[in-house]
This record gives sequence, C-alpha cells and structure tokens, in this order.
Amino acid sequence: MSEAVAALLGLEQQLRKASDLAQLFYTLVNQTHRCVPYTQSLLVVGEALQHPEIVAASDLPTVDYTSPYISWAERLCKHILASGKATESSLLRPADLPTDLADEWRALELPGYLLWQPLLVEARDGEPAGALILFRDQDWTETERGIAQHVAGSGGHALFALRRLKPFKGIGMGLRRRKVLFTVALVCMLALAWPVRLSTLAPVEVVAKDPYVVAAPLDGVVKSVLVSPNQLIAPGGLLAQMEDAELTGEAAVARQALSVAQAELKTVQQSGFMDPRQKARLAELEAQVRLKEAEWQYARERLERSTIKADRAGVAVLDNPEDWKGRPVRVGERILLVADPQQVEFKVMLPVKDSIALTLGAEVRVFLDSDPLHAWSARLSQASYEPQMTPDQQYAYRLVAQLDEVEAAAVLPRIGLRGTAKVYGDKVSLFFYLFRRPITSVRQWLGW
Repeated sequence: MSEAVAALLGLEQQLRKASDLAQLFYTLVNQTHRCVPYTQSLLVVGEALQHPEIVAASDLPTVDYTSPYISWAERLCKHILASGKATESSLLRPADLPTDLADEWRALELPGYLLWQPLLVEARDGEPAGALILFRDQDWTETERGIAQHVAGSGGHALFALRRLKPFKGIGMGLRRRKVLFTVALVCMLALAWPVRLSTLAPVEVVAKDPYVVAAPLDGVVKSVLVSPNQLIAPGGLLAQMEDAELTGEAAVARQALSVAQAELKTVQQSGFMDPRQKARLAELEAQVRLKEAEWQYARERLERSTIKADRAGVAVLDNPEDWKGRPVRVGERILLVADPQQVEFKVMLPVKDSIALTLGAEVRVFLDSDPLHAWSARLSQASYEPQMTPDQQYAYRLVAQLDEVEAAAVLPRIGLRGTAKVYGDKVSLFFYLFRRPITSVRQWLGW
C-alpha cells in the first residue's frame, strides 16, 4: 500500500472517529496536510454556504475574528460566493482577485497559491456544507486536486452526519409533568435575573510608575550599556557609553583651532605697536577667537554627553544590555528606564473582544503568575479611548490600575512580573453575564 493511500485511509478514519464538530474542524484543518501538502488552511462552514463562517484555522486553537487575516478571509469568501463558483474547486492567485483583496493578500505575506475546495454532501444532491481554503507557495497538480476533492467529500459527509445527531434527545423524558416544567422554568428565570457584577479577564504586567527615561543625548552609536536589569542605581552612576572616538577627535581639532586663533591674535596685538595697519585686523581676529571658543565648548559638551549618567536613584529597567552594543540611535531614543521599585502600577491590556463598560475607580483584582494564590487589589486610574496593536497582533485597550493604599504598604511586586487581571464593571443580570458574547455575535451576524 502506497504512503498516499495509507495517509488518506488514516485521515478518513479520524474523520469517522470525530465525536463532535470541534474535533472534526480540527482534523480537517490540521490533518489534511498528510494527504495534500499546504502551508496554511481555513475551514468555512455554512448551510449551502448561504451564511459562511470561518470556524477553524490551522495551527491556531481559536479563531480571532478581529485579526486582519480572518477579516480578509471573510471578504474573500463573500467574493467567491458572489462570483457563483462557490460549489466548484477553484485555484486562485492575487491576480485573479479585485485590487483591494489582492493588495491585502500581498500585505499579509500569504503564500501565492490558493485552493478553494467545497465540502459537498452527496446525500443532499451535492449541496455544499462548507469549504476548505488551502494556501501554499506552488500550484496544485491534478492528482493533488483529486485527492483534495476526495477528502472534501469525506469531510462534508462527516459534517452532515454530526449535524444530524441529537445528543440531548432524552433530556425531556423526566420533565413531562406540567408542574415540574413550570417550576424549572420559574427557577431558571429567577436565576437568570439575579444581579451579578460584570467582569472580564485580561493580561497584566507590573510596570514602573512615573519612571525616568534615559534617552540618547545625541545621534550616534551605543558603545555599551553599563548596567544590568534590576540593578540598583545611585544618582550620578554610569548607565551607558556612546562611541566617542569621533567626538574626541572633534574636540581635539576644535581645541587646536582655538589655540591657532589665539596665537594669531596675540601676534597681531604685538605687531600693532610697530605697524598701525595690523590694528585693523584686531576686531576680526577677536571675533574669530570667540567663534573657536564656542566651537570648542560645543565639542567638549558633546563629548561629555556621550557618557550617560543617572539623574536619580532607582533600578534599571531594560532587556538584554548586550543587544545595545553597536546599535545606532537617534537623539531622544529611549535606551532604558530608571524606576523607583516602591512606585509601581499595573498595566492591563484588555482585548477588544472582551471589553466591557468601565469607569475610573473600578475595582481590579490582579493574580500574578509568580504568586497565583495571592490577589492584589487595585483601582482603575486610566483607560485609553482607542485600542492599540499588541505584539501578538490583537487590538486591546490599555488600562492602568493603581494599588490600594493598604496593598501599597506591603512588599510590592517586582517590576516586570506578569499575570491575569480581573476587571469589574457594573452590576448586570446573570443572563447578560452568561450570554453577553453570544448576544454580541448574534448582533454582528444580524447587523443590528
């Protein structure tokens, strides 16, 4: 038996063993690679592809609908549906799409070849139950397209079969009596109306409060950073050294030019007693001496600024000092921070999808990874109006929380520690607390 046939049989066996839709989605986007090589894949699901939804992506545990990649993929699906070729296997390249979709394809640096493979259900006269979107850097052969079509047929049948299951069929067997049903419904309504505090979770980091920014004093190259992370710093202590070979040379040239100008001025002053014509040059030479003094003073100040010293006491906040060696910097570019370890606050990055209505002074509970059993109490002091891009390519609101006075008197957490923050909002019903996200999804889908 060839490896291709064995891989295909193994994949079909995994599809048959899928006990729920989540397991089936994961198998389709991650295990199909064993039969048809690809770089990235997406799974689109929808009854007859009338309202398609991206439900899974390869190598990702969940689908983030706020990311540029998923947003572009949703618009791509709409374009393919509008073209009337959603039920056909199609090969696409950026040149086959409208200009805006093609430009964003290139901007996202996705592979240059796309295979649209619908999941057709033969039991329903070839009606599509979804589609696989496969990306890779080279075109597909006819053999590979045939294998992809076979896998899609198996996946469509598995999706159709799982959707017809009724796992909760026997729940109502014990609730036939009308009084029991009424009692259960009343209890559920009362429970859902129970007021609870709305809250959300977000990543948090301990940061310095009002730190002193050590910036590059001039354009140049960093020779070395002389402090290590969390090192105690005294006022006037050396922090960093800029490359000063050129500055030293400029200062020496300026000092020599000043000496030449002074000597020339002195010569003219002495010869002026014998030659009255030399006196006419005195004003010019005196101005020249003052100019050279200013140039030498400027060169000396630049040379002194190449040695960066601390203006206050604290601890150094930076990453790896070795990364700064030989790095060119512009004047004002931040090199490190000097922070007071007794002045800390919490920086919370609240994802847009988890945002709630917040007010200044709202309660915040912080659980640091280094001490998950102890919760720090804080109050919300700042909240950004616009979200910003985080390193993991998600949009989030920046929140700042200040420690409560009682907590501030304790041993403060070290700057740089991370954990999870629970931010509290207003009181809402238990129904809204449980179904806030589904309601938001439904509103976005219906366009309310």
